[in-house]
Amino acid sequence: MNFMKALGVGILISLVALVAIFIITFVTNGSFSIPVFISVESGTNSSGAPETSMFFNPLGPLVLAVVAATVVWLASKAKRTSQQS
Repeated sequence: MNFMKALGVGILISLVALVAIFIITFVTNGSFSIPVFISVESGTNSSGAPETSMFFNPLGPLVLAVVAATVVWLASKAKRTSQQS
């Protein structure tokens, strides 16, 4: 697998992680925070309606995508090397 395909997989992993964090905090009515990267808070407003706010640094998902892409790329490279032996 070349690095561009691995980067596509990394971006997909990053987006799925963001959506999963948002849905889990909304359903559990909780909060989740990784300093500098993402902060999600879910609760109810004064009228009792559910309310969720999400603040994230755009560099966080990009860094996660690059790290995931590097791991996928190195794993595919190692697999290909082991198959050649």
